[in-house]
Amino acid sequence: MMAIVMIACYGVTTFVDMGITQSIVQNKRGNEPSFINTAWTIQIMLGVLICVGLSALAIPVARFYGTPELAAMFPVIGISAIINGFNSTKLYTAQRNLEAKRIALIETGTYSLGLLFIIYLSWLMQSVWALVWGHVISNTLKMAATHLFLHGYRNRVAWDRDAAGQLVKFGRWVMWSSVLTFLSVEGGRLIISALLDMRQLALFTLASTMNIMFWQAIQQLAGRVFFPAYAEVYRNDPKRLPVVMLKARLAITLPGWCLAVFFIFFGTRLMGLLYDERYLGSGAMLELLAVGSLVGCIWGSYTGALLAMGKVATMAALTGIQIVCQVAGMTLGYHYLGAAGIIMGLSAASWIMYCAQAVVMQRNGLWQPRFDLAFMVASGLVMTFAWPRLVSMTVF
Repeated sequence: MMAIVMIACYGVTTFVDMGITQSIVQNKRGNEPSFINTAWTIQIMLGVLICVGLSALAIPVARFYGTPELAAMFPVIGISAIINGFNSTKLYTAQRNLEAKRIALIETGTYSLGLLFIIYLSWLMQSVWALVWGHVISNTLKMAATHLFLHGYRNRVAWDRDAAGQLVKFGRWVMWSSVLTFLSVEGGRLIISALLDMRQLALFTLASTMNIMFWQAIQQLAGRVFFPAYAEVYRNDPKRLPVVMLKARLAITLPGWCLAVFFIFFGTRLMGLLYDERYLGSGAMLELLAVGSLVGCIWGSYTGALLAMGKVATMAALTGIQIVCQVAGMTLGYHYLGAAGIIMGLSAASWIMYCAQAVVMQRNGLWQPRFDLAFMVASGLVMTFAWPRLVSMTVF
């Protein structure tokens, strides 16, 4: 039940995402009181809008799943959205100013306290409502911490027409990029769930979770640290951006690429150690998915650069291309090779995406062909050695 609520919350939030955080980090006016207070006002309005959207979904979703309790859970989770709307913009200016330590302490501390509340409420209430109210309490703790433990201007309701115009102009493309990302993730899951049986779907879920776990952590690092650093460099000395990117990309790409190589050669053994014989097929899926990760970590390491330059529309276009590649890859793969073809199609889509990413980066003066070529050649050698094993994986 909680998973259903959180997926709906994620979806509604995505469809009204105006990129307030990214705007404050990227915009030259990101430290001006009039700009950040206007951003805070818009953020509150979006929080209320999310709450209204979740409340409107409550009864239809409860009826669809035949679970009346969901109708009461949705509005309460909506309260959390309003609370999040009151998060201080000090949190975003801290990201802009690269105060990663303070941010990490606040997020880790409030998450830990929230988890303790959830554990206590679970023992006390013995129901799903412990998770619901625990979520509200966690968000309240974080909101309070952003106001009390960070330096910066105290927020107040304000409206600067020029600032609002810049926020909306930037935010509308962030919204489209977020929507396309949501469709890429959730739409892909819907297609896969429609094409695979329940057993194969379970195997795929295990394999894909293992394959992207490390990369998701890296992407969090890129969003929290590298993007603000890129934005700072681009504002002050744009010519230095490629040099800074090269160092950051090496830190991201090398461990991700090495892990993909490990999964390709030892994925079956790893999943055999972690799970019993019922889930052995997930190892073969992991090895095939890792083929896509070989090159995915190369083009994925450009994350944050376009956003730092304010090229949000270009980001949205790339996400759209990624969706097309994934859908085409999965559909064609399933047509010719069945379940194995879906996985192979996903991996092939990742290789094709590099071409689109390279073209876009070249046009923006950010493409680093020598760096990319080294990893591409190494990936080709890995594929050469692993090919006989990979082509034999046609049945799960």
